[in-house]
Formats: sequence, structure tokens, C-alpha cells
Amino acid sequence: MWYFRKHTVVSVPGLIVLALTLSFGIAFFAYVGVANKRNRLVKHNEFLYMWEAFIGATLGLQALFVVSAYRASNRYLYWTLAWIAYGIVMCVLALCVVGGYGATKDAGAAVWAVLWVVPAAAISVYAAKARRGYAVDRVMGIPEFRPRLSDSRGSVLCMVALDTAFPWVTWLIGVFFALLVAIQALALANDHRLYDRPGRLVPVQTNGGEDWYDMHVWCAGYDAEAQKSNRPVFVLLPDFGMPSTSMQGLMQGFANAGHPACIVDRPGYGWSEPGYWMQDPRDVVQSINQALDKYPIANPLVLVGWGEGGVWSQLYMQAADATRVIGMVLLDTFPNLEILQTFALNRTTTLQNLRQLRSLGASRTDPVPVVNFDGPLERSVSRMFSDWRAVSPLALHRARNADWPGFQPAESLGMHKSRFRDNLHYQAKYFEYGGTGARLYQSLLDYVSPSIESVLVYHHWPLRWPALPTNAGSAFTPLTRRQQSSAPVVTAVTSNLPVVIIASSAQFNSDCSAHGISDSEECTKWQAFAWFYYRQQIEYQQTLSQNAALLACVGEVDEDKRKCDVDFVWQRPEWLAKVVVKQLFSQASSSESTSGSKPTSSSAKPTSSSESAAVSESKAGSAEPTSVEPTASV
Repeated sequence: MWYFRKHTVVSVPGLIVLALTLSFGIAFFAYVGVANKRNRLVKHNEFLYMWEAFIGATLGLQALFVVSAYRASNRYLYWTLAWIAYGIVMCVLALCVVGGYGATKDAGAAVWAVLWVVPAAAISVYAAKARRGYAVDRVMGIPEFRPRLSDSRGSVLCMVALDTAFPWVTWLIGVFFALLVAIQALALANDHRLYDRPGRLVPVQTNGGEDWYDMHVWCAGYDAEAQKSNRPVFVLLPDFGMPSTSMQGLMQGFANAGHPACIVDRPGYGWSEPGYWMQDPRDVVQSINQALDKYPIANPLVLVGWGEGGVWSQLYMQAADATRVIGMVLLDTFPNLEILQTFALNRTTTLQNLRQLRSLGASRTDPVPVVNFDGPLERSVSRMFSDWRAVSPLALHRARNADWPGFQPAESLGMHKSRFRDNLHYQAKYFEYGGTGARLYQSLLDYVSPSIESVLVYHHWPLRWPALPTNAGSAFTPLTRRQQSSAPVVTAVTSNLPVVIIASSAQFNSDCSAHGISDSEECTKWQAFAWFYYRQQIEYQQTLSQNAALLACVGEVDEDKRKCDVDFVWQRPEWLAKVVVKQLFSQASSSESTSGSKPTSSSAKPTSSSESAAVSESKAGSAEPTSVEPTASV
């Protein structure tokens, strides 16, 4: 009986499992390398395939272990019943992954999961054979384990330790990772079942026209009648890390007010594919322009940028097509919030790095060189995004971004949350961050004219950005050309494009108690931030366009009778849409103040929490927002 107990890895089933295990191992290391490779078009999150290859390699090693112990003369397969159950569980998890990613039409992920079945089935089959064989041995009086005479005591102890420890360690690893991958696959399939993709996927070219990927464009109110009427289309660009669902309420608010609106998902967000890595911000805005052309949208555009989306709007004006843009709206926008905050804290190294950024301004033809303004901070943030990107296929990120109090429209909250829980969200943040939070800001530097540079130097302001082009809206001249009633205060600004800058006064409020800050050091920091936030909006208003107005969102909002805070974009979209439409078209039609406004008071300091007006306004050329009655809240 002992004569026949030899290794069976050299058998046909054993060789199949061995070949599959080697394939899984090679694929694992290949995907690790590919996931970090640059200068290529990215369609998926390769870390998903890396984890599937890792699980497959683990299963393969386990199958080889079971097969080799099945008839070995110096080995004994402990816990055969547990091995059988483990193989069955892994087969079930493999089928769950196949079903989940099959439903989302990710064929690659489904195929890798199918291959798990081969080693998992081999584990159960050979463990069952071993269990039956050991039962026969016991009937025949053969001991369950007998060391060979040629084996040393140390060799025997090593084998016993291996046969005991290997199963438990690998069972925990295999079940843990396979279960997480299966949970994510089934959750994505459920999201796919519950929420149909709105809008349309539009193919765009990148990398000099050599590669194609799909960009998601979602419109409301843009029907045949709107196309024929040539009404302006509001194009919404979300903040950093935000999918198109975050501005759905605002899009619908514009549509309800009779103005078509569209949201564009930047690469990797929402339903857009990841695109080309590394990302050149200028290439991204050109892809946005392509997507709008191919949707197709031939109407004049009003760019509405929220947060960093406002910086993308400015770059669109410089690097894409300014002639089709007849207006711009900036919502809580800063050129670069991290740089502004570090400068507000008076860090001398920031000044040095800012000078380096300006000396290595973006080139219109060459890729933007990566320059860090705060290396340790940016490396930490980039590593965080990279780590979450790697574990996204394991469903570990599904509990994040769970709280959205007051989100509008409420019925779309589930779909909105689902966009943060796919495999691409953190990859999109990692790609867009690009190793440095200054990449987008840096792309604007090459477009800064000497005159604007001089103005900002005179104002002792650390950041730079270009004035809007003078040809803005030239394709639709009648709506954008307007006579100035007086000479512009900043002569370097020659654009007449209507620009509405809306900011939450909560960011200007230097009252620490209103923000729940009790620590004196933290209060000092916040007061510095509040002042710089305020000054940044003033600088924007004075330098972007001669026809710019600054509105501070303060007091209660008619939509829900609550104070306007930093979340007004997705909490009060209907109100915000009415304010934007009224202010923008008022500026476009005449050089007078906002219709119905009555100046009452002004302040050159960050606002206090006791202010009650719904919106306060400042026109270009004034350094102070002027308070107006809350009629603008409509």
C-alpha cells in the first residue's frame, strides 16, 4: 500500500493545476507592473485583475499541496473535510464574482474568476479521495502517518508543521480576499441593476489622436427645440473627486428654469472611462470640448465650475475653445486650495516653491513638468489615493463618502453614492491629482500675461491665473458684447465676458465659535484661511473680466430656510440655479447693477455669522462686496 503513495503532481491534473498556478503568479506580478505604468491608455482598474490573480495563485498553491499530499509516503493531509468545504466555498465565491462582473459587462474580471474553479475543484476532489483512502487504511490497520526510514527527525517535524500551518494560513487568506472581491462584484451588479446610466458615452481622442476612450455627458432640457432656439447651454464641471451626480440637482434647476444644462464627467469619474495616464490637464479640457462637439452641442456655452471645476473652466477658456463660451460661473473656486492654505500659514518654503512653479510654467506643446510646492504633503496625499485605488476592488471603500445630509434631488442619493463605490473612483482621484495637487494650477501659468502678472504682484498676491481671453464668446457676439459705462479699474483686463463668482460666506467667517473651533492655535489658522479665502474671490473678481460680479451666499435660503453653507451646490440647487440665471443674464444685457438691488452697506472684512442677507454682490472694479436685499434668492 505504501508503494503506491507517491506524488501525483506529475499527473495530468497535477500538471494542469501547476500550469494554471504559474499563470496566476506571472499575471499577478504583470498586473502590479502594469497598474503603475505610465504613458498609456487606461480602461480599467488593473488592481482588480491583480487581486484575482493573487487569489488564483493562492488556490493553485493549495491545490498543489492537496494533490501532492494525496498519495505521498511521508505526508498526511489533515482536515480533509475542511479542505472539501473550502474548495466548495471558493467555487461558490468564484461563481459570485463571475455573475457580478458578468452583469456589469467586465469580461476580463469574469474570465479570471472562472479560472478559480479549476484549482478549487481540484482541492475538493483530491481531499475527498484522500479522506476515502485514509478510511480504507484505517480498516486495513495501516497507520495514518508513518515516516520513512530515510527521513530525519527534523525533516519529519518540518513536514508535520507544514501540513498543520499551511492550511490555516492559506484558508484565511483565500477566503478573506475572495469574499471581499465577491462582495464588491455583487454590490456593483446590484448598483448596475438599480441605476441605469443616464446621459450618453461619447468617444473622444487623446494622446495626439492615437487613442480613444469614452467620456460621459449628461444633459437635461437639451431637446430638439433647445437646439433650434440656440439657447445657451450651461455646462457643469464638478469639484475634484466629484462625479456628475453631485451637480444633478443644479443641472435640473437650470432645466426647470428653461435653460438646457449638461454635466461632463472628467476621466474616471461617474461613467467616464479613465482615459490617458498620466493626464495632461490641457488634454482633458480638449477632450471635454470634443465630447460637447460630438454629443453634439452647437449652442453657446456657459461654463459653471464648482470648486476645482472652476479652474478646469478657466483652463478650458485658454486651451480649448473660448469662442463658444458666452459666460462663466465660479462656485467656491480657488486656483489651488492647498497652496493658498500653506501660504496663509506663512511658510517660507512655500514662497520658494511657488517661484519654482512660475519659472517652470506649463508649455503649450510639452507635457507639464511635475513640480511639488509641498513635497511631503503631496506625496502623502498621492499615496493615500494610490492605496485606496489598490483596495477599491476589495470593497473596503464602500463605507466612505456615506453622509450627504440634505442632498438634492433626494431620490438620486443612492445613485450618487454608488459612483463613489465603483472600482474607478479613487483611481480617477489618483490620476487627476497626478502626484502633485499643483498640476492643474500649473497648467494655467503659461497663459498668464505680463500685465496680469504685474497686477497680482502689485496686490502682493501669491497665486497666478490668466485673465479670460478677449475672443471669448466671439462665435456668438450679440449676447456677449456690451459697452462699458466707465473705464475698467484694472486696465490689464480686456475681456467683457459675464462672470459670476459665488462663494459661501461661511468660508469668509472668521468667528471661530461659529465653526466650532475652541483651540486658540486652530482658531488663528482658520482666521488666516478665512481672510485669504475672501481676498482670493476679490482678486478673481478684479482680474478675470471687466464684467465680473462677486456674490456671497449668506443667511437663509428660500429653498429650505436654512443657512447657506459650503454645501449649497448640492443642498440648494434650485435656488442656486435661479440666482445664477438672474445675475448672469442681467450682466450680459446691461452694464447696470443687478435688477432690483439696493445697496445698503459694505464691509472690507470677512463676514460675520450674524449677517442675514441671502446674497451680497460686488461688481468689477470694487474691492468690497455690497450687501443687497434678499430678492436675489427668488
